[in-house]
Amino acid sequence: MSNSISQNWVNTKEILSKTGISRATLNNYIKLGIIPKPFVQKPREGAGGAKKIGYFPYEAMDRIQLVRLLKREGNSMEDIAKQLKDVAVAGDKMDARLGEKGLSGEDFRFTDSDALGKGEAPKLTLADVRVPAYLLDYSFRLQWINEEAEKEIFGQSINLIRKRTSRSIFKLLFDWQFHNRVRNWRDMLAFHLSFVKMKYTKEWMANLYQGISKREVLILQEIYDEVPTFLRQPIKDRVLNLLMENGNTRSYKVYTIFFKEGMLFLYSRWSLF
Repeated sequence: MSNSISQNWVNTKEILSKTGISRATLNNYIKLGIIPKPFVQKPREGAGGAKKIGYFPYEAMDRIQLVRLLKREGNSMEDIAKQLKDVAVAGDKMDARLGEKGLSGEDFRFTDSDALGKGEAPKLTLADVRVPAYLLDYSFRLQWINEEAEKEIFGQSINLIRKRTSRSIFKLLFDWQFHNRVRNWRDMLAFHLSFVKMKYTKEWMANLYQGISKREVLILQEIYDEVPTFLRQPIKDRVLNLLMENGNTRSYKVYTIFFKEGMLFLYSRWSLF
């Protein structure tokens, strides 16, 4: 783990101090798969005299708070572990490699038909994607986005947003600037909610991101009831039409690819003519 990455992660002592859980509870959460195993590294400056110390992605503390909430609602640890088992925390080995490379995507590989036809290994990486594209983790925060998606879909430089909670796809879709840009913004909410519905209940809308308003929760819950649950497949596509501020309609075929680390969305311009 590089020094730059470790600054964005929390060590075992910080986890225990900030969440108030015991070391035995932390170990149990790791054993149950609720949070990922720590990366054991040399401690950064100020971490004490230990020669080695475990580091967790910062999202692990959010996960611990979620467990606390679910327990208050009467869920057993067995049920909580089942609910959260397949919801990845942005911090396993792939995420660490991507973080060290600035989310360059060198570890992602897609099908390159020309290369396969010649018996060669596929060579296309995220860095080669020239259509609007972004990667969401399973908390629906943007972990990577290319310049094309910033300009063409969102109309703002999302890579400049450093606060984690502000990188929630739903927070961005509720932004007034996006509403001015895309008139049918509710369709974008509905599209992404179909993925939320794979993992979360309607009541969970209030926890999608920090600072979400009651009005936004009501809108999401209303749309949640209307959209079908996304049927997960290795690669899935659907047509999405965006009505832009100038009155023009942009049609895209949106491809979704599932990884352990999250969901990759690619927007390819689409026309029936």
